Formats: sequence, C-alpha cells, structure tokens
Amino acid sequence: MTRRGAIAMRGLAAAAGLLLADAAAGAAVASLRDTGYFLGDLVDERVTVDLPQGYRLDPDSLPLPGRVAPWLEVRAARGEPGRDGGTIDVVVTYQIFAETEQAARVPIPAFTLRLRGANGTVPVEVAEQSFLLSPALPPTLADQDREIKPSPPPILLPRAGAIAGVAIASFAALACGAFLLWLHDRLPWLPRAPGPFAQLWRRWRRRARRGVAPAEHAVLLREWHAALNRAAGETLYAATMPRLFERAPHLASLRVPLERVFASSWSYFYAPGSPAPAWHEVFDLVRAAAARERGLPC
Repeated sequence: MTRRGAIAMRGLAAAAGLLLADAAAGAAVASLRDTGYFLGDLVDERVTVDLPQGYRLDPDSLPLPGRVAPWLEVRAARGEPGRDGGTIDVVVTYQIFAETEQAARVPIPAFTLRLRGANGTVPVEVAEQSFLLSPALPPTLADQDREIKPSPPPILLPRAGAIAGVAIASFAALACGAFLLWLHDRLPWLPRAPGPFAQLWRRWRRRARRGVAPAEHAVLLREWHAALNRAAGETLYAATMPRLFERAPHLASLRVPLERVFASSWSYFYAPGSPAPAWHEVFDLVRAAAARERGLPC
C-alpha cells in the first residue's frame, strides 16, 4: 500500500469513528417538571446524555448564565455523573421573569452540548422543551389594580411608647449598675457611717488579692482586734467576747469562726511561740463581717 493510500485509510477510519461516536451520543433525553411555575420561580431542566467510550462532556459547552429570552434567564448549569458510567446528567437552572394573565405553555430554547474524545468533538443537540406558566394574579382584577404603583411610605411608630421604653430601660440599667456597685462596696459614701469592719475591709482589700507579707501580718491582726473592740464598744477579752454578739447581733452568724480566730490571735500576741491565724482566714472574716454591717443578704 502506498503512503498516500495509508493516509487515506487513516482519514476514513477517523471519520468512521466520529460517525459512530455521533450516532452513539445522539441520545439526549431532557426532563423537567411540567406545571406549577410562577413569576420568579426556578426551573431545573435535566438532560441525560449517553457518553460513547472515551468521550467526556466539554464544560465550555454548558449554557452560560444570562438571558436566553426576554422572560427567561439561565442562573446556573452543571454536569453530574449519571446512574451508570455510560451517561452524564446536565442540569440547567432557569429563572422566570414574566407574568401571564392566563395559564400558558412557554418554551425553553434549544441548545447544543459538545463531547470531546480522542477522535475529536461530537455535538449533542438538546431539543426545545416547554412548561406551563401559571398566573400569579386573579383574572378579576381591574386595570388600575394591574398597574405598578409606588411603594407606600413607611408607617411611623408612635414616639411616646418608644421614648417611654428607652427611659424605663435606661433607668433599669442604672438601677442594676448602682445595685452591683453597692453590692461590691464600690460606693464608698454608702453607708455614710460605715462600720469598723467595712472600714477595715476597704483599707485592706487590695492587699488581700496579692497576699500579706509577714511584716504586715501583725498589723492586720491589731487592726482586726481594734475593729472588734469598736463593734463591741469596749476592749474585748476572751471572757467578754460574748458581749460582742449582744451589741452587734448582725455578727451572731459568725460567732464560731470569730471566737476561734480571736483565741488564736490572742495567743499569738500573749503566748510566745503560738502560731498566728492564717491571713486569708482573717480576710474572709473581715469581708463577711463588713457585708453583714452593710446589710447585704448573706
């Protein structure tokens, strides 16, 4: 066989392959819901394409987003694998931009897909489809009711209710803030005559967060004893400790820990070698006694 004859045979084989692929890919079945569409609805057209051996869908052949008719627009198009390896599903989503006064059957334009393979490109024609567009307005409307009208102005809300709501909310917020400040003793002018434990706690509460140095421990215990004496109205001793709770009944709920720490601190000052009470225990008692002086719910 001559060289020219071989080239001709290869050309005939390629042409035959294209013809066979075209015949095999000619089946494109489109489907969509037929009824129940209104203005603004999305329409999904699903096209099932048979793929010849060695061919795939050319994504550049999918319909591009945009108007395909004055009343119809392509929103998206995508390819999905079919139920078996020999098909592919193309889903084209349209949106309706038209209204009708009576139910009417409207078309979806035809389009062409391309399949690419080793032997070249095969076109696949997707025929025109149609669906039933339903009216969104009743046919009994008068002509003036069908005309486009400007949007109504916004309805103004009554000012009195809004102003009253803002005032009440602001007052409630201020009241809650003042209560929280008073609860945490951040309003030093309330009460005007704070008790001895409240004054002691205000002087020492910053040092209570970081701890007390050994040199400050004895100072704290002396001031604590001074606050006890002021609350009782006299100098307290172990034998006269019960008078404190007679003259300061708000401290009665703290009697057991107060008597224990009092005895421990008394021994620390007057019995050499006795350990001092822990500073955090003293601070806990001072804070609790200050809260009871101020009338906080404990």
